[in-house]
Amino acid sequence: MKKFLSFILFALFATAGLQAQSIDELKAKKADLEAKQKAKLDEAAAFDGELGDLSKQIEILSGWQKGLNGLIGLNFGSSNNWAANANRNSSSSVLNLGVNAFANNIKEKSFWRNTLVANISWQGLDNDTNDDAQGTGFLSDRNGDILIGSSLYGYRLNQDIAISALADLNTSVFSFLAPGTFDVGAGFTWTPHQVPNLVVVVHPLTYHFAFSAVDAVSSQTALGAKVKATYTHEFPGGIVWSSNLGAFLPYGADAELTPVEANALDLGTGVTSVGLFEYTWINSINIADVWKGVGIGITYGLRGAKFESPDTQSYSAIGLTYGF
Repeated sequence: MKKFLSFILFALFATAGLQAQSIDELKAKKADLEAKQKAKLDEAAAFDGELGDLSKQIEILSGWQKGLNGLIGLNFGSSNNWAANANRNSSSSVLNLGVNAFANNIKEKSFWRNTLVANISWQGLDNDTNDDAQGTGFLSDRNGDILIGSSLYGYRLNQDIAISALADLNTSVFSFLAPGTFDVGAGFTWTPHQVPNLVVVVHPLTYHFAFSAVDAVSSQTALGAKVKATYTHEFPGGIVWSSNLGAFLPYGADAELTPVEANALDLGTGVTSVGLFEYTWINSINIADVWKGVGIGITYGLRGAKFESPDTQSYSAIGLTYGF
Protein backbone atom coordinates (compact mmCIF):
# COMPACT_ATOMS: atom_id res chain seq x y z
CA MET A 1 0.00 0.00 0.00
CA LYS A 2 2.83 2.36 0.88
CA LYS A 3 4.52 1.62 -2.44
CA PHE A 4 1.29 2.40 -4.28
CA LEU A 5 0.86 5.74 -2.48
CA SER A 6 4.47 6.64 -3.19
CA PHE A 7 3.94 5.84 -6.85
CA ILE A 8 0.83 8.04 -6.92
CA LEU A 9 2.66 10.98 -5.30
CA PHE A 10 5.61 10.58 -7.67
CA ALA A 11 3.28 10.58 -10.62
CA LEU A 12 1.54 13.75 -9.41
CA PHE A 13 4.82 15.62 -8.85
CA ALA A 14 6.13 14.49 -12.22
CA THR A 15 2.95 15.66 -13.95
CA ALA A 16 3.14 19.06 -12.18
CA GLY A 17 6.77 19.42 -13.20
CA LEU A 18 5.94 18.61 -16.80
CA GLN A 19 3.08 21.14 -16.75
CA ALA A 20 5.36 23.83 -15.29
CA GLN A 21 7.98 23.06 -17.91
CA SER A 22 5.32 23.16 -20.62
CA ILE A 23 4.02 26.57 -19.42
CA ASP A 24 7.55 28.02 -19.35
CA GLU A 25 8.16 26.74 -22.85
CA LEU A 26 4.89 28.23 -24.08
CA LYS A 27 5.69 31.59 -22.44
CA ALA A 28 9.12 31.60 -24.01
CA LYS A 29 7.65 30.71 -27.40
CA LYS A 30 5.05 33.45 -27.02
CA ALA A 31 7.71 36.03 -26.10
CA ASP A 32 9.78 34.97 -29.12
CA LEU A 33 6.81 35.32 -31.45
CA GLU A 34 5.92 38.73 -29.98
CA ALA A 35 9.49 39.92 -30.56
CA LYS A 36 9.38 38.71 -34.17
CA GLN A 37 5.96 40.33 -34.63
CA LYS A 38 7.26 43.67 -33.31
CA ALA A 39 10.22 43.52 -35.68
CA LYS A 40 7.88 42.90 -38.61
CA LEU A 41 5.54 45.70 -37.52
CA ASP A 42 8.47 48.11 -37.22
CA GLU A 43 9.63 47.06 -40.68
CA ALA A 44 6.11 47.57 -42.07
CA ALA A 45 5.88 51.02 -40.42
CA ALA A 46 9.18 51.99 -42.03
CA PHE A 47 7.83 50.91 -45.42
CA ASP A 48 4.64 52.90 -44.80
CA GLY A 49 6.63 56.04 -44.03
CA GLU A 50 8.83 55.60 -47.11
CA LEU A 51 5.79 54.93 -49.30
CA GLY A 52 4.10 58.06 -47.93
CA ASP A 53 7.15 60.19 -48.72
CA LEU A 54 7.37 58.77 -52.23
CA SER A 55 3.65 59.39 -52.79
CA LYS A 56 4.07 63.03 -51.74
CA GLN A 57 7.04 63.48 -54.07
CA ILE A 58 5.13 61.91 -56.96
CA GLU A 59 2.14 64.14 -56.25
CA ILE A 60 4.33 67.24 -56.13
CA LEU A 61 6.14 66.44 -59.37
CA SER A 62 3.03 65.34 -61.25
CA GLY A 63 1.19 68.67 -61.43
CA TRP A 64 -0.85 71.16 -59.48
CA GLN A 65 -1.51 70.93 -55.75
CA LYS A 66 -4.54 72.96 -54.69
CA GLY A 67 -6.20 73.78 -51.41
CA LEU A 68 -9.13 75.88 -50.23
CA ASN A 69 -10.09 76.62 -46.64
CA GLY A 70 -13.10 78.72 -45.65
CA LEU A 71 -13.88 80.47 -42.37
CA ILE A 72 -17.33 81.49 -41.17
CA GLY A 73 -18.03 83.34 -37.94
CA LEU A 74 -21.57 84.35 -37.00
CA ASN A 75 -22.70 85.98 -33.78
CA PHE A 76 -26.00 87.43 -32.60
CA GLY A 77 -26.44 89.23 -29.30
CA SER A 78 -29.31 91.01 -27.61
CA SER A 79 -30.36 92.16 -24.17
CA ASN A 80 -33.69 93.36 -22.80
CA ASN A 81 -33.44 95.45 -19.63
CA TRP A 82 -30.32 93.51 -18.56
CA ALA A 83 -28.98 95.76 -15.82
CA ALA A 84 -25.40 94.50 -15.91
CA ASN A 85 -24.95 95.53 -19.56
CA ALA A 86 -23.64 98.96 -20.40
CA ASN A 87 -26.47 99.12 -22.95
CA ARG A 88 -29.21 97.18 -21.19
CA ASN A 89 -31.54 97.27 -24.21
CA SER A 90 -29.46 96.51 -27.28
CA SER A 91 -28.89 94.14 -30.16
CA SER A 92 -25.86 93.27 -32.28
CA SER A 93 -24.92 91.02 -35.17
CA VAL A 94 -21.53 90.06 -36.62
CA LEU A 95 -20.70 87.98 -39.69
CA ASN A 96 -17.16 87.13 -40.73
CA LEU A 97 -16.18 85.32 -43.94
CA GLY A 98 -12.66 84.26 -44.79
CA VAL A 99 -10.94 82.31 -47.57
CA ASN A 100 -7.42 80.90 -47.72
CA ALA A 101 -6.46 79.26 -51.00
CA PHE A 102 -3.32 78.07 -52.75
CA ALA A 103 -2.40 76.53 -56.10
CA ASN A 104 1.17 75.26 -56.51
CA ASN A 105 2.93 73.58 -59.39
CA ILE A 106 6.30 72.33 -58.18
CA LYS A 107 8.64 70.51 -60.54
CA GLU A 108 12.22 69.35 -60.38
CA LYS A 109 13.65 72.46 -62.06
CA SER A 110 10.91 75.06 -61.54
CA PHE A 111 7.97 76.05 -59.38
CA TRP A 112 4.94 78.31 -59.51
CA ARG A 113 3.29 79.18 -56.18
CA ASN A 114 0.02 81.12 -55.93
CA THR A 115 -1.77 82.18 -52.74
CA LEU A 116 -4.93 84.12 -51.95
CA VAL A 117 -6.21 85.43 -48.59
CA ALA A 118 -9.54 87.23 -48.28
CA ASN A 119 -11.43 88.27 -45.17
CA ILE A 120 -14.66 90.29 -45.02
CA SER A 121 -16.78 91.06 -41.97
CA TRP A 122 -20.01 92.94 -41.33
CA GLN A 123 -21.67 94.13 -38.16
CA GLY A 124 -24.95 95.62 -37.03
CA LEU A 125 -25.48 97.44 -33.73
CA ASP A 126 -28.35 99.12 -31.94
CA ASN A 127 -27.28 100.51 -28.56
CA ASP A 128 -30.84 101.25 -27.45
CA THR A 129 -33.70 99.24 -28.89
CA ASN A 130 -36.22 101.33 -26.91
CA ASP A 131 -35.51 104.66 -28.58
CA ASP A 132 -36.65 105.87 -31.98
CA ALA A 133 -33.22 105.55 -33.60
CA GLN A 134 -32.83 102.40 -35.69
CA GLY A 135 -29.12 101.86 -35.10
CA THR A 136 -27.04 100.47 -37.92
CA GLY A 137 -29.35 97.53 -38.63
CA PHE A 138 -28.64 93.88 -39.32
CA LEU A 139 -25.11 93.47 -40.72
CA SER A 140 -25.26 96.92 -42.29
CA ASP A 141 -21.70 98.08 -41.61
CA ARG A 142 -18.64 96.45 -43.16
CA ASN A 143 -15.84 96.58 -40.58
CA GLY A 144 -13.30 94.31 -42.24
CA ASP A 145 -12.18 93.92 -45.85
CA ILE A 146 -8.86 92.33 -46.81
CA LEU A 147 -7.58 90.88 -50.07
CA ILE A 148 -4.00 89.62 -50.37
CA GLY A 149 -2.69 87.64 -53.32
CA SER A 150 0.70 86.62 -54.67
CA SER A 151 2.15 84.71 -57.59
CA LEU A 152 5.75 83.48 -57.43
CA TYR A 153 7.58 81.76 -60.28
CA GLY A 154 11.07 80.34 -59.90
CA TYR A 155 13.70 78.43 -61.88
CA ARG A 156 16.08 76.42 -59.72
CA LEU A 157 19.82 76.98 -59.83
CA ASN A 158 20.27 74.14 -57.33
CA GLN A 159 18.22 72.23 -54.78
CA ASP A 160 17.69 75.28 -52.52
CA ILE A 161 18.17 78.46 -54.58
CA ALA A 162 16.13 79.69 -57.55
CA ILE A 163 15.97 82.84 -59.61
CA SER A 164 12.41 84.10 -59.34
CA ALA A 165 9.80 86.72 -60.23
CA LEU A 166 6.95 87.83 -57.97
CA ALA A 167 3.70 89.75 -58.30
CA ASP A 168 2.23 90.72 -54.93
CA LEU A 169 -1.11 92.44 -54.23
CA ASN A 170 -2.33 93.89 -50.92
CA THR A 171 -5.71 95.63 -50.95
CA SER A 172 -9.42 94.98 -50.22
CA VAL A 173 -12.35 93.40 -52.04
CA PHE A 174 -14.86 96.26 -51.99
CA SER A 175 -12.29 99.09 -52.11
CA PHE A 176 -9.93 97.57 -54.64
CA LEU A 177 -6.62 99.51 -54.73
CA ALA A 178 -8.15 102.35 -52.74
CA PRO A 179 -5.93 102.05 -50.79
CA GLY A 180 -3.66 99.22 -51.80
CA THR A 181 -0.22 98.23 -53.01
CA PHE A 182 1.05 96.19 -55.91
CA ASP A 183 4.63 94.96 -56.26
CA VAL A 184 6.34 93.31 -59.19
CA GLY A 185 9.98 92.32 -59.09
CA ALA A 186 12.73 89.75 -59.54
CA GLY A 187 15.51 88.23 -57.50
CA PHE A 188 16.08 84.98 -55.65
CA THR A 189 14.01 82.50 -53.67
CA TRP A 190 15.35 80.16 -50.99
CA THR A 191 13.46 76.87 -50.46
CA PRO A 192 15.62 74.79 -48.09
CA HIS A 193 15.05 71.07 -48.65
CA GLN A 194 15.61 70.44 -44.93
CA VAL A 195 12.58 72.67 -44.17
CA PRO A 196 10.11 71.94 -47.01
CA ASN A 197 7.40 74.29 -45.71
CA LEU A 198 9.61 77.40 -45.68
CA VAL A 199 9.83 79.80 -48.65
CA VAL A 200 11.98 82.95 -48.41
CA VAL A 201 11.91 85.54 -51.23
CA VAL A 202 14.53 88.27 -51.63
CA HIS A 203 13.91 90.50 -54.66
CA PRO A 204 16.29 93.48 -54.78
CA LEU A 205 14.71 94.71 -58.03
CA THR A 206 11.08 95.49 -57.20
CA TYR A 207 8.81 98.25 -58.44
CA HIS A 208 6.25 99.33 -55.88
CA PHE A 209 2.89 100.97 -56.57
CA ALA A 210 1.18 102.61 -53.56
CA PHE A 211 -2.41 103.58 -54.35
CA SER A 212 -4.12 106.26 -52.31
CA ALA A 213 -7.66 106.13 -50.95
CA VAL A 214 -7.87 109.91 -50.50
CA ASP A 215 -8.82 112.14 -53.41
CA ALA A 216 -6.43 114.84 -52.26
CA VAL A 217 -3.45 112.47 -52.10
CA SER A 218 -1.65 111.29 -55.22
CA SER A 219 -0.61 107.65 -55.59
CA GLN A 220 3.13 106.99 -55.38
CA THR A 221 5.65 104.63 -56.95
CA ALA A 222 9.15 103.61 -55.89
CA LEU A 223 11.99 101.22 -56.66
CA GLY A 224 13.15 99.03 -53.80
CA ALA A 225 13.60 95.55 -52.38
CA LYS A 226 10.87 93.04 -51.57
CA VAL A 227 11.37 90.50 -48.80
CA LYS A 228 8.79 87.80 -48.18
CA ALA A 229 8.74 84.65 -46.02
CA THR A 230 6.02 82.02 -45.65
CA TYR A 231 6.06 79.05 -43.31
CA THR A 232 3.60 76.30 -42.38
CA HIS A 233 3.90 73.79 -39.55
CA GLU A 234 1.56 70.99 -38.49
CA PHE A 235 1.50 70.13 -34.80
CA PRO A 236 0.14 66.89 -33.31
CA GLY A 237 -3.63 66.78 -33.10
CA GLY A 238 -4.26 68.35 -36.50
CA ILE A 239 -3.26 71.89 -35.45
CA VAL A 240 -1.76 73.83 -38.37
CA TRP A 241 0.04 77.17 -37.99
CA SER A 242 0.85 79.29 -41.03
CA SER A 243 2.75 82.56 -41.06
CA ASN A 244 3.20 85.05 -43.90
CA LEU A 245 5.53 88.04 -43.58
CA GLY A 246 6.20 90.53 -46.37
CA ALA A 247 7.99 93.89 -46.48
CA PHE A 248 9.00 96.50 -49.04
CA LEU A 249 12.11 98.64 -48.50
CA PRO A 250 12.33 101.67 -50.85
CA TYR A 251 15.69 102.82 -52.13
CA GLY A 252 14.86 106.48 -52.79
CA ALA A 253 13.87 109.40 -50.62
CA ASP A 254 10.47 109.70 -48.94
CA ALA A 255 7.51 110.86 -50.98
CA GLU A 256 7.05 114.63 -50.70
CA LEU A 257 3.62 115.78 -49.55
CA THR A 258 1.78 119.04 -49.77
CA PRO A 259 0.19 120.39 -46.54
CA VAL A 260 -3.20 119.31 -47.89
CA GLU A 261 -1.97 115.76 -48.50
CA ALA A 262 -0.34 115.55 -45.06
CA ASN A 263 -3.55 116.74 -43.44
CA ALA A 264 -5.64 114.26 -45.45
CA LEU A 265 -3.43 111.40 -44.21
CA ASP A 266 -3.69 112.64 -40.59
CA LEU A 267 0.09 112.88 -40.32
CA GLY A 268 0.03 116.01 -38.22
CA THR A 269 1.28 119.53 -38.82
CA GLY A 270 4.78 120.13 -40.10
CA VAL A 271 5.05 116.76 -41.90
CA THR A 272 6.10 117.24 -45.53
CA SER A 273 7.09 113.70 -46.53
CA VAL A 274 6.14 110.11 -45.87
CA GLY A 275 8.09 106.90 -46.35
CA LEU A 276 6.86 104.09 -48.57
CA PHE A 277 8.30 101.38 -46.34
CA GLU A 278 5.62 98.86 -45.43
CA TYR A 279 5.19 95.43 -43.91
CA THR A 280 2.37 92.93 -43.47
CA TRP A 281 2.46 89.93 -41.10
CA ILE A 282 -0.41 87.45 -41.00
CA ASN A 283 -0.61 84.40 -38.71
CA SER A 284 -3.31 81.75 -38.90
CA ILE A 285 -4.06 78.76 -36.70
CA ASN A 286 -6.42 76.07 -37.90
CA ILE A 287 -7.62 73.24 -35.66
CA ALA A 288 -8.81 70.82 -38.30
CA ASP A 289 -11.65 68.34 -38.10
CA VAL A 290 -13.08 69.12 -34.68
CA TRP A 291 -16.36 67.62 -35.86
CA LYS A 292 -17.07 65.92 -39.21
CA GLY A 293 -14.56 67.98 -41.20
CA VAL A 294 -15.43 71.24 -39.44
CA GLY A 295 -12.58 72.95 -37.60
CA ILE A 296 -11.79 76.17 -35.79
CA GLY A 297 -9.81 78.96 -37.46
CA ILE A 298 -8.06 81.95 -35.91
CA THR A 299 -6.32 84.67 -37.93
CA TYR A 300 -4.44 87.76 -36.78
CA GLY A 301 -2.79 90.33 -39.04
CA LEU A 302 -0.49 93.33 -38.51
CA ARG A 303 0.37 95.98 -41.08
CA GLY A 304 2.48 99.10 -41.09
CA ALA A 305 2.24 101.52 -44.03
CA LYS A 306 2.65 105.22 -43.28
CA PHE A 307 1.30 106.15 -46.70
CA GLU A 308 -2.03 104.58 -45.68
CA SER A 309 -2.15 105.38 -41.96
CA PRO A 310 0.25 106.81 -39.37
CA ASP A 311 -0.74 104.08 -36.90
CA THR A 312 -0.17 100.33 -36.98
CA GLN A 313 -3.07 98.48 -38.58
CA SER A 314 -4.40 95.14 -37.32
CA TYR A 315 -7.29 92.75 -37.82
CA SER A 316 -8.41 89.48 -36.29
CA ALA A 317 -10.94 86.77 -37.13
CA ILE A 318 -12.18 83.63 -35.43
CA GLY A 319 -14.77 81.15 -36.59
CA LEU A 320 -15.54 77.72 -37.96
CA THR A 321 -13.54 76.42 -40.91
CA TYR A 322 -14.06 73.78 -43.56
CA GLY A 323 -11.37 72.51 -45.91
CA PHE A 324 -12.21 71.63 -49.51
